[in-house]
Amino acid sequence: MKKPDILLFGTFHFSMEPQAVNEQMEDILRIVKQLEAYQPTKIAVEKSFLVEEELDRKYRDFQDGKLTLTYDEVEQFAFRLAHALDHPTLYPVDEIVDMTSPSLNQVFEWAKEHQPELFTEIAAIQGKLQEMDTSTSLIERLKTINHPDYIRTLQKIYMKLTLVGDRQHQVGVSWLKQWHHRDLAIAANLARITEPEDRVLMLVGGDHLHLLRQFLHDSGDFSLSDVNDYL
Repeated sequence: MKKPDILLFGTFHFSMEPQAVNEQMEDILRIVKQLEAYQPTKIAVEKSFLVEEELDRKYRDFQDGKLTLTYDEVEQFAFRLAHALDHPTLYPVDEIVDMTSPSLNQVFEWAKEHQPELFTEIAAIQGKLQEMDTSTSLIERLKTINHPDYIRTLQKIYMKLTLVGDRQHQVGVSWLKQWHHRDLAIAANLARITEPEDRVLMLVGGDHLHLLRQFLHDSGDFSLSDVNDYL
């Protein structure tokens, strides 16, 4: 029996680097054109169902030539791709999860104060990630974010976070439960919108790639394509 196919496209959040959008519009358009080759039947995005009506309205405005795209990877990539493929809508599959009990900053502060050696180990891995992501080319940066070596290295940070705290104060684990909740919900929402013949492109922050791929693979319900085949 044929399984629906999922293409996970990890990116960074453009709102944090607006200058990259301004300077590399040619690359953005080129990536959109290359992703057309995947021929997705649906495009899922890292937005909550709570903004579905607004997302639909903005997408219709873009189709009608009434919207100036903002510094948002969903608008820059997904709107353009969906319009090129004549898709009637996009599919928000993110989940609203309270990530403040504790916050990630509190986890790092605990490690810095109480477990300085562990904090140094985490910082070293972050440094390695920065060394891997040095290109100024948008396409090369996205290739790095979606490369298995980068994804595995990033996952090491999350596994180190499990050690933050002690038996009475599972600080890191408490934060990761929130993170896993969100990715489990995204995977479930992806499954809910997917029909047997679908090819779904999922645009998502690169930090989510490891867990999403693992959850989708473990379900046995999907085949998974590699976005670097299209970048």
